[in-house]
Amino acid sequence: MIYALIAAIGLSLFIYSITARQLDRAELTAPMWFMLTGGVIGLALGNTEDGQQAFAVDIDGLQTLLPVIELTLAIYLFSDAAKTRLRVLSHSFQLPVKLLLGLPLTMVFGAWIAHELFQLSWLACFLIAVIITPTDATLCKTFIQDKSVPTRFREAINVESGLNDGLCIPVFLFLLGVLAERTQATTESFAGIFIREVGTALVVSGLLTGAIIWLLKRAYQHHFFASKTSPFLFVGIAFLVFSVTQVLHGSGFIAAFVCGLLFDKYYRDAFKDQLIEEGEHLAEFAAFIIWIVFGLSASVVLLAVTEWQVWVYAVLATALFRLLPVYLCLLGGDLTTKERFTLAWFGPKGLASVVLTLMLLSEELPNGLLITQVAMATVLLSIFVFGLSSRPISKLFTSTLGRE
Repeated sequence: MIYALIAAIGLSLFIYSITARQLDRAELTAPMWFMLTGGVIGLALGNTEDGQQAFAVDIDGLQTLLPVIELTLAIYLFSDAAKTRLRVLSHSFQLPVKLLLGLPLTMVFGAWIAHELFQLSWLACFLIAVIITPTDATLCKTFIQDKSVPTRFREAINVESGLNDGLCIPVFLFLLGVLAERTQATTESFAGIFIREVGTALVVSGLLTGAIIWLLKRAYQHHFFASKTSPFLFVGIAFLVFSVTQVLHGSGFIAAFVCGLLFDKYYRDAFKDQLIEEGEHLAEFAAFIIWIVFGLSASVVLLAVTEWQVWVYAVLATALFRLLPVYLCLLGGDLTTKERFTLAWFGPKGLASVVLTLMLLSEELPNGLLITQVAMATVLLSIFVFGLSSRPISKLFTSTLGRE
């Protein structure tokens, strides 16, 4: 059975590779394609296995991939930050700040709707909201890379996506600890977790990045390595910074993103962009496998959904939970209605939500299956909704090219 699964994955990778241009024209993104592949595989396996047994196997397999998913997300965060144009952000830093101001409002909105639909405790509802709040800029890559879209908008969404992943982790850990009865539900305990996670990330990323840049410059001066033949350089840096921060109980995602920002600012090398791109290719391959496994698991988990509220919540989470709060935070200033809507709209849920879901499952909390179903349904809808809407919305900016 395992070799049949690997063969199916290999076939999917091969078909995608030889038809990537046609799939792109059909608005079928890579996450869509590979998640659909996983779904087909999951449905095929479901016809030969008991439903409960298949569910257990799939979730256990997905939990085993948690470190791989975390490292893949860390590479994306590092590389996205390392390509950020800080010159642009220095003149328009208000945009990512306003986007981040919508983060707590989005959580509150999501928790309130969850409480109304599922009648769970407020702690469980906030846990659901936190899981589906982080955004994944890679799922709207067409928009992020489209040169017709003003740079400050693309960079604002990119920076916000990198930071909200890490900022949601301390909130998630606090709520998870309270529900698991390991943490007291006090302001002091929450502040302690938040300061520890973020503070450790900032210190570790600053110290390690400074040391790494110094070593790179010395190694380059003495010809210890060839820039053209070091595709694993930035992957190794992302792994190192993320893992050291995690060991010290900080937010590895914030550390990876801040490390990338520092590299963008202080490391100058003619081959930097090429090395980052090669590192992204490795991350993309891992992400393809992850989306296949996610699609496989989702096909089993979501077929077991009996509550209509799960799909209603997923639709609202995809379309409104971010849109309304962020749009309100963007009122005022020189933005047009179209620009406010665009910035508020793009909030796809992706790898970060998968990571938080797996961290939840490791605790085996009450209502864990329901929360998993909500998270998976939201990610599933998000991949298709934002993947299909990226190009049409990008085209709206064609006539305003050059407005920075």
